[in-house]
Amino acid sequence: MRVPTLHTARQSLATLGERQAEQARLQEQVASGLRVRSPGDDPVAAAQGELARSRLARIAQEQRAVQLAQGTLATADGALAHGVDVLQDAREALVAAGNGGYTADDRHALAERLRSARSELLAVANTPDGGGGFVFGGQGSATAPMPGSTPAWAAVAGEQRVGENARFATTLDGRAAFLALPQGNGVFVTASAAANSGSGWIDAGSVRDATQLTGHDYAIVIGGAPGALSYSVLDTTTGAALATAVPFRSGAGIEVAGQRVAISGAPAAGDAFRLQPAGQQSVFQTLDDAIALLEDDGLASGAYAERLARVQAGVDGALEGLLLARTRAAEDLRLADDGAQANAQQEVAVQGRRSDLRDLDLARGISDLQASQTGLEAALKSYAAVGRKSLFDLIS
Repeated sequence: MRVPTLHTARQSLATLGERQAEQARLQEQVASGLRVRSPGDDPVAAAQGELARSRLARIAQEQRAVQLAQGTLATADGALAHGVDVLQDAREALVAAGNGGYTADDRHALAERLRSARSELLAVANTPDGGGGFVFGGQGSATAPMPGSTPAWAAVAGEQRVGENARFATTLDGRAAFLALPQGNGVFVTASAAANSGSGWIDAGSVRDATQLTGHDYAIVIGGAPGALSYSVLDTTTGAALATAVPFRSGAGIEVAGQRVAISGAPAAGDAFRLQPAGQQSVFQTLDDAIALLEDDGLASGAYAERLARVQAGVDGALEGLLLARTRAAEDLRLADDGAQANAQQEVAVQGRRSDLRDLDLARGISDLQASQTGLEAALKSYAAVGRKSLFDLIS
């Protein structure tokens, strides 16, 4: 009988090589902690793992955008909070300015207080973001967005936004917060005609019925005789008369197309008071008007009261504008915080999925390595036994 010892030896040698290769592969996995070290180890897992790696890179980029937005918005919130405090102090000064017992020196002292508030507010408007830009720089500005002692907008209006779908604000629109504020009560402005001869004055007014607003200009004209004054209301845009010879009573409300005003003091026949749609004015101009008013010692009491009411209404509007800007900044900051939390959760989930795809179960890896070691030892013994055989061993 023929015994193919050469074939058997070669089979044993091939098995030994396979065992050694498997042993080396398992040793590399245990040493690196990775089950998939190359696409050849598991093509499907390698492809899915690469997708997970790309997703982690996008999450990291989004997180950097969120952190930039969080830093800027936190700075903006602090700046706006300080701006609100400054304007509230200015408003208190203007309320005090209405004290009839104040002397000219007292009003001048209040004017200096307003001048200081204006400087602080200008510094707030030009708050840097710490990265070479400005918090209220609109769509970007390399220089202060509101330079000079008489600020004018020097940037592009709007906001810069970053992140996926541009969700996170990294600047705020300083023009809207500080410069483009509605005049008067926010809807219309009032004023006495320059030629008035009486001591009557008109307040800042308020909106009585917004559905009746037309956006037209109106005039209230005083008529009649002393002791029996009346007023007429004229739509100066269309020329139509809305009211004629209505008995006048000082301080009583007058309704004009959904707007309510009051004329106080002692106007004279022929005096006129106008109502016009509100335009826009910066908070700095409002404070300049207030300072000029407090430093003007030659005004009659009625004119002073009228202008004081006007600047008080302007400061109230500016204060509402800053509070609205702070509310928007707080909402943007909340969105950024939510984005940071969502990114952290996604990162954990994607890291877990990537780990499941490529990382080695260490206990199982060690077990497989030990089993492979046992198989390798058995293969070595088998090969050694075959290698010692000879024809004489079989004959004997």
